[in-house]
Amino acid sequence: MTDREAIIALNMIDGLGSVKINRLTGHFKSAVNIFLASMDELLDIDGIGENIAIQIKKFNFENLENELKDAEQKNIKILTIFDNEYPKILKNIYDPPPVLYVAGKELINTDLNLGIVGTRAADDYAQKTLEKIIDEAAKSGINMAIISGMARGVDAIAHINAIKNNIFTVAVLGYGLNTIFPFKKNPLAYEIFLNGALISEFPLNAIATKQNFPRRNRVISGLSNCVLIVEAGEKSGALITADYALEQGRDVFAVPGSIFSEKSKGTNNLIKQGAKLVDSFYDILEEYEIKYEMADVVDNKKEVSLTDDEKIIFNLLSYDKKHIDNILIESNIDITKLNSILTVLEMKGLIKQLSGKNFIKI
Repeated sequence: MTDREAIIALNMIDGLGSVKINRLTGHFKSAVNIFLASMDELLDIDGIGENIAIQIKKFNFENLENELKDAEQKNIKILTIFDNEYPKILKNIYDPPPVLYVAGKELINTDLNLGIVGTRAADDYAQKTLEKIIDEAAKSGINMAIISGMARGVDAIAHINAIKNNIFTVAVLGYGLNTIFPFKKNPLAYEIFLNGALISEFPLNAIATKQNFPRRNRVISGLSNCVLIVEAGEKSGALITADYALEQGRDVFAVPGSIFSEKSKGTNNLIKQGAKLVDSFYDILEEYEIKYEMADVVDNKKEVSLTDDEKIIFNLLSYDKKHIDNILIESNIDITKLNSILTVLEMKGLIKQLSGKNFIKI
């Protein structure tokens, strides 16, 4: 067994997170030595209780073999902190994930990684704000990536607009990649898979749990040079990402909002506390010595191919808004399938969702 295989095995042990794994490898000098250690030696390590020590000693290495085979069959790359391809920007945070599962394109080196997070209950203001900022990012012509968490709301809007503008985008997940495999069953995940990367620090079959998402948030900020918060309430999970960003030495930016909106209390408070106010992508670029020049964004709508069902839905829409209930009745397409088609059409830059589940052509 190699150190690389040993670190993947350790990452599969329930309750053994990145901090404890990094503490163990630091003490025993290699991941392999951890499995060779005695119970007493393991219990001497701070935070390693009897339950975790027993799991290490009784680890079934057939599970590791199955994990490696499963990842290979699904073209999911496993990066460990020992690998050269492991993102350097992430390796330098306090508690880097020992293992990353990556599906899609290879993680690229950029001049700027911009993390974008915010409320799941995003409204038209968030939609228009992100359309503007990401359109400006594309026009700047800089080599960049947009990092987010693929949750509904601001995360999804950020990924969708990145894809529409041919900007590399990375979705950091709080569960194992098998949860959404095959990726085609989730239109947004599939488009990110084709145009960017889906990554997770969790084993392939790990399910989403409440404690996973703060861990996910630290990876979003850890992969980013800076983080932009767009609409966040006073107790929004997006503020956890902002806290991690500050701890990791990342810059935090925030989009101001209405003083009457609950969704803007968190972002407005961040600005009061020193986060830079942003109403343009160029406000972000001002903080970095990155050369840019205005470029024309390619209009991809001319060469977009549509399935038969996508054509039906697209032809039912006009430049006047239409509610999803009316689209459902007129198309006679199952609601689950209709939602997927509408998401794909929006990612292809052909339609836009307005508030209240209304849609228009663009």
